[in-house]
Amino acid sequence: MQSAASPRRRFPEPFPVSPDTRQVLTLRNDLAELSRLTAFVDEFCDVVQPGEDDRMALQLVLEEAVTNVIHHGYTDGQGHDFTVTLQLMDEGRVCAVVTDDAAPYDPLARPPVDVDAPLEERQIGGLGVHLIKRLTQHAYYERRDGKNVLTLERAIRRAS
Repeated sequence: MQSAASPRRRFPEPFPVSPDTRQVLTLRNDLAELSRLTAFVDEFCDVVQPGEDDRMALQLVLEEAVTNVIHHGYTDGQGHDFTVTLQLMDEGRVCAVVTDDAAPYDPLARPPVDVDAPLEERQIGGLGVHLIKRLTQHAYYERRDGKNVLTLERAIRRAS
């Protein structure tokens, strides 16, 4: 009696962990730089190949973090550089690090946003940080060597 072989389940190829999966972008504190950030995240995702939901989440999280640096980090009216680093850490985990030399500020220390409160009762601000916390599995802030270092980690799935 012959039994029909069950079809083998095809798993996606493993994530490509290589030097190309660590990329660094230097930005100026200017909102016009957001288009460069978008292109940078897209280029990284083209190499790593996460699903579309993960690609969009990475874009949103980094746009929020970078916009906060640009809007709130530098108050002297001068041009400043800061960096965004993206790296595939292991199978399915992306680490994003935003490093700036602005005044010390821990965005993660903000009180939680009450998203259930009526709009007229909500405090202004904080929704971007709320999104960052919701769209990442881990978020860390530290002040290191005179710089703000915001580290964000997101588990991703490879596009099928």
